[in-house]
Amino acid sequence: MSQTSNEAQTQCFIETPIVILIGEQNTPLVFNILANILLTFTAVLGNVSILFSFVFVPSLRSISNYLIFGLALTDLGVGLIVHPLYIHVLLCVYNNRVPPCSVLAAYSIATSFLSGISLLYITIIGLDRYLAIKLHLRYRILVTEKRVGVTQIALWLINFLLNLVWLKGFRVYSTFAAVVVSISLVVTFFVYAKVYQVVKRHRVHIQDQMESQMSQFENFRSKRLRRSAINTLYVFFIFLLCYLPFCVITVLNNISNSLSKTNVLAFEFSATLMLSNSSLNPIMYCIRLSGFRTAIKKTYRRMLCLKISYA
Repeated sequence: MSQTSNEAQTQCFIETPIVILIGEQNTPLVFNILANILLTFTAVLGNVSILFSFVFVPSLRSISNYLIFGLALTDLGVGLIVHPLYIHVLLCVYNNRVPPCSVLAAYSIATSFLSGISLLYITIIGLDRYLAIKLHLRYRILVTEKRVGVTQIALWLINFLLNLVWLKGFRVYSTFAAVVVSISLVVTFFVYAKVYQVVKRHRVHIQDQMESQMSQFENFRSKRLRRSAINTLYVFFIFLLCYLPFCVITVLNNISNSLSKTNVLAFEFSATLMLSNSSLNPIMYCIRLSGFRTAIKKTYRRMLCLKISYA
């Protein structure tokens, strides 16, 4: 790396290992760039579809779906902000240039902020489903639209305050973030483990009730809640699949005093895998949630009809 590049990196408060790849083989970088370009389109298109269907189909505006709306809004931010910034960083490295400090800072902070929001949303969605199948009829009394709205505002404010630690420097932030993410993952895993336990217990309970006299409405409601809880488990598994490699590689790199080019490449590809969660979530909604699948079809048909009528 040139002296100018070293000075540019030193002057930036964002310490990033990606500059190690400058001047190296370009094939992995090209693959990563193409993957992020594709993920930009899928994240934007998928989450815009979820948001539009929520706006244009009133039947989707349940308390649980308000949380999905918030998560989709966060995932849209990844598609509109994080992916383009990351592509800019990768293109700079591909062209043997140190990325501008402003771009590195914007990418790092946006990734940290939106990833933190996603983690909090995944936790709250699991907690919501746990309360729904645990509280039964009391759920609608305790969990209201107003409380869900206040909770979402609190999530954004808390995550914003947590990200102010960036002002203390990257090393302080990375240590702090590792602790916060670890605690969040433990809490999230505990919540979803509880959801799984309740689902299993409900399955046995339904079978017992079917042998006696259970009303058709109660049977339908229990099955619907169980199906909803299972869907949230899919959300968690996809989240874990995308985020766990990034967390593990980050911890290993922090423990190691030296970074090899292989480790840096693994870190960058794990970052892309983490960001792909924003594209996989809306796909999962369409596959697992028939309400959203039907609403998206209706929304695009309506938009197509409007386009034809104005043509």
